Amino acid sequence: MPKKPLLLLGLMSGTSADAIEVALATVSANSPPKLINHTTRPLPKALRAEILRIAEGAPASAAQISQLNFRLGHAFAEAALAALRQFRVSPKRVALIGSHGQTIFHQGRPVPFLGHPTASTLQIGEPAIIAARTGITTIADFRPADIAVGGQGAPLVPFADYLLYRHPKLGRVSLNLGGIANITVIPANAKPSQVLAFDTGPANMLIDALVSHFTHGRQHFDKNARLARKGRSLPVLLNALLRDPYLRQPFQNPPAANTTAPPTSRSSSPSPQNTAPIPTIFSAASRSSPRSPL
Repeated sequence: MPKKPLLLLGLMSGTSADAIEVALATVSANSPPKLINHTTRPLPKALRAEILRIAEGAPASAAQISQLNFRLGHAFAEAALAALRQFRVSPKRVALIGSHGQTIFHQGRPVPFLGHPTASTLQIGEPAIIAARTGITTIADFRPADIAVGGQGAPLVPFADYLLYRHPKLGRVSLNLGGIANITVIPANAKPSQVLAFDTGPANMLIDALVSHFTHGRQHFDKNARLARKGRSLPVLLNALLRDPYLRQPFQNPPAANTTAPPTSRSSSPSPQNTAPIPTIFSAASRSSPRSPL
């Protein structure tokens, strides 16, 4: 870790693929990371639609995936440059760009493939394009790197939680609600090996999907829970969701949640109004499933 603060730019697009988040921060060995500025740049509708189509498992050729990878790389580069203009920061001042990429497949635990147990993950948004267009050294492939050394590629946030929230006398718990929710448990004065972290299940992913479905694509998320607050819970459907086998995994080593195949259940044609609250309640209830150590 450098003693002199470095200026870094982070790029992230989440499960919903609705926008690219850009964050400008400083890091150094002598102080915690500091957020300087951040902004959001929406993804073009056609690009988002193609990302979601492939991420949901629709047939796609190698050519289509390759083209999408490079097209999204250009979108990330454009978002980075636009953000720097907005922040009035020259690209020459930025030491590094960290780009997570857009996940279109994730299998964190090995499964049989061509006669061998294989785990894999794939994030697109070509980092070579980002580096070439911005002139800034770009690092990527964080999830593949974790799987390569025996991890599950998710969640990735625990190390940042450890750096930011470790305390010599207090134990702390961090809950991250993204498309998938994950929890980090940091004991007092913990070493990195003592940190416990895992995905707890879906968070915004199911909510966003249902909102988009019931509004025929006019809305992509339930702002201020407007739809959820209009309906009522359906206990039969909710209990069916809470019986999903993923939620019964032991907390010591649960598998990473699969962003391409969230838990699903069938019900006898519930109304949109009464279905809307279900993913919100389910996302909250799955945080306290039997595997949780809390």
